[in-house]
Amino acid sequence: MKRQPLWPLAAALAVGLVLTATVPASAQSEPALATITIPVGKSQVIELPSPYSDVMIANPKVADIVPLSARSIYVVGKGMGSTALTIYGPGKRMIASANVEVSPDTDALKARLSEVMPNERKIAVRVANQSIVLSGSVTNPVAAQQAVALAETFAPTKVVNMLGVEGTQQVMLSVRFVEMERSIAKDLQINVQSASQAVGKSPAFAIATGDTIHGTTNLLSNLFGGGSVRLSQGQSGLDVIFDALEQRHLIRTLAEPNLVAMSGDTASFLAGGEFPIPVAQSTSTGSSIPSITVEFKQFGIALGFTPTILSDGMINIAVAPEVSSIDPTSSITVGSIQIPGIKVRRAHTTVELRDGESFTIAGLLADGYESQLRQLPFVGDIPVLGSLFRSNGYKHDETELVIVVTPHLVSAHKGPSATPGDNFVPPSDFELFLFGSQEAGPFSMKPADRALISADPTKVGVDGAHGHVLY
Repeated sequence: MKRQPLWPLAAALAVGLVLTATVPASAQSEPALATITIPVGKSQVIELPSPYSDVMIANPKVADIVPLSARSIYVVGKGMGSTALTIYGPGKRMIASANVEVSPDTDALKARLSEVMPNERKIAVRVANQSIVLSGSVTNPVAAQQAVALAETFAPTKVVNMLGVEGTQQVMLSVRFVEMERSIAKDLQINVQSASQAVGKSPAFAIATGDTIHGTTNLLSNLFGGGSVRLSQGQSGLDVIFDALEQRHLIRTLAEPNLVAMSGDTASFLAGGEFPIPVAQSTSTGSSIPSITVEFKQFGIALGFTPTILSDGMINIAVAPEVSSIDPTSSITVGSIQIPGIKVRRAHTTVELRDGESFTIAGLLADGYESQLRQLPFVGDIPVLGSLFRSNGYKHDETELVIVVTPHLVSAHKGPSATPGDNFVPPSDFELFLFGSQEAGPFSMKPADRALISADPTKVGVDGAHGHVLY
């Protein structure tokens, strides 16, 4: 409880008494209107310069009054809002009036902010129309969210956030996809064919073992290394056909998408395309024949992340990187429509890092082995001789995948930024048709282009030359 004279109200009352004593009744004006501000749940004692007879409050749900003596009144704030207080003297003469505003307890909020967030000393708390206004600055967005959440406990849904955040609040996320695929496959087929033919007639007896040379039931369908041996005696013959293939496969996939976003915002990036997929839809006319619509599915290099700068320089990152490509081996055909399959490498996680730190958010090591043996029963198990009656092969696949993320606190810079096409100069007709050049040589460049390339050859990255040159 606060016990102190309400000086504006007392001054207004004193002016009213002086006017009453010096001015005729017909010329007297109403007392000046004062404002009383009381935190909700707290009270204030009003001292009056003269005795009063009646006191009225317009809205008892906002504020209540308790007479203490002939010259003092006890005012209690019950609920946030505004109401009117009127004081009458002897003879029902109004001697004073005031506007009572019950506002959130900003003193208690300041004390809690100082206790909970001792390092944030630039937060200012004010009251405007029963709302709490937070102004000033904080060191990071998390501190701003905490200050607003604490203020909401004093004035639910009536907090105006005007806080600023110091320092850099833009985060660039660099993601690296590195994938290595290795595979080796070997297949060996031995086919035996024999026939005994009568004179002038079709073969009377024939036998064949193993797959045909153009068969597609093996691990490797396109065999190309072959040889044959034929043994014959009279009208009978034996053909032994050998077919073998060794296949090695190596794929390296590298993708490095970069994306910048403000702290607390979500950014997304896609470098790829969309392919159509037919979808059957039921018709509203009740026909048994469905209508076909087309939906588009995205593929390519995609990145989505939400950074949040925490205290002490930590960066919370919710990241969802993805690399996908059309895979013909998993495509399907429905009628006359071919629907392609998609090969996807995707991750979705949340990590906390500092500026410039890297973290491997996903990794994969896959090792697959497949072996196939095709032979005639029993005969193919005979040592040495059984190899003429069987076909075998194997396939070994290895895959390694790593996804690395690195956040950076960045800020904008003045001046132009280098792009991959800045240093490109088309060749002249002489260079194109005579030498087959796809770019202009040093002697055919314009002086302005040559000066641009040699301005600062030591710069790299976003300020210098970058990209790939393929030969």
